[in-house]
Amino acid sequence: MARLTGVGRQPIGLGATMLAAVSWGFTGIFAVLASAPGLVVTFYRLWLSAALVTIVLYASGRRLSWAVMRASWLGGVFLASDIAMFIDAVKLTSVVDVTVIVAVQPALILIAARRLFGERMGRWDVFWILLAMVGVTVAVLGPGVHNHHQLVGDLLAIGALLSWSTYWLVSKHARVMHNAMEYTTGVTITAALAITPIVLLAKEPLTRVQAGDWLWICLLVLVPGTGNLVMNWAHRYVEASVSSAINCLNPLVAAVAAWIILGQPLTLVQGGGILVGLAAISVVAAQHREPMESLPV
Repeated sequence: MARLTGVGRQPIGLGATMLAAVSWGFTGIFAVLASAPGLVVTFYRLWLSAALVTIVLYASGRRLSWAVMRASWLGGVFLASDIAMFIDAVKLTSVVDVTVIVAVQPALILIAARRLFGERMGRWDVFWILLAMVGVTVAVLGPGVHNHHQLVGDLLAIGALLSWSTYWLVSKHARVMHNAMEYTTGVTITAALAITPIVLLAKEPLTRVQAGDWLWICLLVLVPGTGNLVMNWAHRYVEASVSSAINCLNPLVAAVAAWIILGQPLTLVQGGGILVGLAAISVVAAQHREPMESLPV
């Protein structure tokens, strides 16, 4: 049964989920360090990612079918929307402000997963997920960057939250039928195509990229971009509500990285919130872990 259902792969899926969440924590950091406009960064990030995953896909001997592309278009649109609004948000306000809003995701996923996938969470699961969200919120609350663009940045962060949550659920559903590598390739190509007319209509000059920006754009492709592939693989083996709770690592990592790399303040209280969030995430993961003996050979 472990070979047929993939249940035995759940411990690896949980680890993959954590790896993806950590990699996504650096998205806002790399975006802030790039001086180019947010839409321009998003444009190059998506097209470079699309080229990279396509090369890897065909080098591995796989092919991209129209069936996969049809299953990928909705996820691609919401992925493009999420990345564009998130990058613009962190450029208008602080990384910690944006991650406070994004930290609401587990609650949305918990509600939706019960209706869409029939996932049943026990009372203690709900308690630990809520505690993780509380810890995350405390961890990332900070003074922020107070300016007249902050309200716009917060509104964009809300839009990114809704787009990211929808992409999460759509990808969870699509992974029932499609290979992770093929689906990620289709999603990324669709996202790159979706963002192109938006950039052109906004009349953003694509030449406004300094030499130093390419380092951060490439890191966006390699680090958070790889996280998308890892998470799409893990979707088949980890419940959406559980993987979403583990994704609380994302804002925790972002808060610490913003403190170390960008110099944004992190207080002792925020440090306590990080510990609480990590502890709660660990409990959720441990409660849904299968014994390693069930791994298929």
